[in-house]
Amino acid sequence: MKRDWTIIRAILLKLEESETPNTVLNANNLPPFEEQAVAYHIRLLANAGHITANVSESRSGDGRIYVALARNLSNSGHELLDTIRNDKVWDKIQEKVKKDGLEMTLDVVLMVGRKIMETMLS
Repeated sequence: MKRDWTIIRAILLKLEESETPNTVLNANNLPPFEEQAVAYHIRLLANAGHITANVSESRSGDGRIYVALARNLSNSGHELLDTIRNDKVWDKIQEKVKKDGLEMTLDVVLMVGRKIMETMLS
């Protein structure tokens, strides 16, 4: 499965919207995205330390994630979201990365996003 920054951004935004510091975002509760795609991205974000989550995978070997519950943002998750939250900045990040033929790695997204925000502040 490929990493999808649109799903990553949606998960982070949804967690930030929570009225309490500890919430539960279930992988099957983020339309219009498919449950296994959301579960995969919850696992990616948790493994990278951007969120806390509970993830349980199948032991039957079918490769499915059976439970993926995102709980809250870590400080690095807030930093990432601060860079990609604004729709205008997000659109410019995607446009710049595509135009320059770059891969959307975390480092590239953060670097390009910060540069775009700097130019907007000038």
